[in-house]
Amino acid sequence: MTTTIAIICLIAPILLSGLIALKASINQVSLRLLLAFSAAYLFSISIIHLLPEAFAATMSEPSFNNVKLTGLFIVLGFSLQLAMDTFSTGIEHGHVHLHSKECHDHLPFGIIIGLMLHSFLEGLPIYNLNALPLHSSPINHQLIYGLILHNIPISIAFVLLLKEHKTSRKNILFLLLGFSLMTPLGYLFSYSLQSFGLQNYHQYSQAAFAIVIGIFLHISTAILFETSEQHKYNVAKIIMMVSGIILAYIIS
Repeated sequence: MTTTIAIICLIAPILLSGLIALKASINQVSLRLLLAFSAAYLFSISIIHLLPEAFAATMSEPSFNNVKLTGLFIVLGFSLQLAMDTFSTGIEHGHVHLHSKECHDHLPFGIIIGLMLHSFLEGLPIYNLNALPLHSSPINHQLIYGLILHNIPISIAFVLLLKEHKTSRKNILFLLLGFSLMTPLGYLFSYSLQSFGLQNYHQYSQAAFAIVIGIFLHISTAILFETSEQHKYNVAKIIMMVSGIILAYIIS
């Protein structure tokens, strides 16, 4: 996968799903099923592929401290997402939260800023010049696939939220485009730093990768627990979650 294709894969699903949400009425039941599928996939890909890859990278420089630090950054990523939820109200989970009438008179800037920051951070570990094994591509394909499935329900929820706030169509399109560009910007930022040969960047890249894993674990578990009322799962939701797990296994 080339850089151009990677960027297209990161931008296109957000724009397409956002435009669909802008023009059509999205059934909340369907959105919850999509959330269940994406959460199961995201959780599974984190456990099956991303976590082993993160710890395998530390084995190139055997040290208990390196392994321990990787675990610490995963916990920090989990906690960081928890903190960002304070500003974003959990839209990274793909949820649309109802607001009071007064909220309709202005843009939800806290949600927008939190979502943009979240998206930028997710783009940082996509490119890793020191990827293991050494002959593999520096672009993390599995992470991109995870982000594609992760961002589709988020973009739908984001557009629905903006429509709820009576945002003009022009501003919705502008903010949707901005959201779609944040992960590629994070990717290009990381790519640029590594291309210019920033000293010991691979250590920062490993930390960013671990943080994103923590973010994914927080988001996926939050969705899986919140996707049903009173923790009861119907057959359709179970099928969607099992499908997400199977897809993650096949891709990994």
